[in-house]
This record gives sequence, structure tokens and C-alpha cells, in this order.
Amino acid sequence: MSYYVYMLRCDNNSIYTGIAKDFQKRYEKHINGEGAKYTKIYRPIKIERVFLSDDRSSASRVEKFIQKKNKIEKELYIKEPSLLIENILKSIGIKITEKNF
Repeated sequence: MSYYVYMLRCDNNSIYTGIAKDFQKRYEKHINGEGAKYTKIYRPIKIERVFLSDDRSSASRVEKFIQKKNKIEKELYIKEPSLLIENILKSIGIKITEKNF
């Protein structure tokens, strides 16, 4: 079953990364304060990027890969998603695709 890895811009200009089967429903939960602790404090203001992964395990590995990156790298991945796709494949051997929303 496919999972999405999503990157959200929060009201403090930080970038939150998560996974979900349905990223739009999950985003609504974040907006309504029903998501993660982080997004209850720093409300998301927009979806920056969404990537499609083959399964939950792969999505979790991609999520951790992104979360370990610093803000500058995350901003670069938002601007140039092909770099993230390439780095994920090279670093952890997982193929992801960008999802238009």
C-alpha cells in the first residue's frame, strides 16, 4: 500500500515532515490541532512538498532521512525536489516520486 511523505511549512517558518496514507486528511488534522505535538504548537500554514513511497516502511525511512537534515538542506529539497529523490535513492536505496497536489 502506498504512503506519502509530506513537508509542511509551519507558522514559525520551520519545516515539519511526516507520513500518511492520505496526506490531505492528515494535513487537515494538523490544521485542526489533532496532528502531532509539534504542529499543535507551530501550526502548519501550507504543504510544501509531497512524495509517494511504495509502503509504510519505505516512507518511514524517507521521513527519518529528511528529519535528520538541517533547515538549509530541507529548503533546498523543497526548491529542488529532484535532488531529494536522487539523494534518497543513493543514500538509502528507496525510490520515491514527487506528488503534485
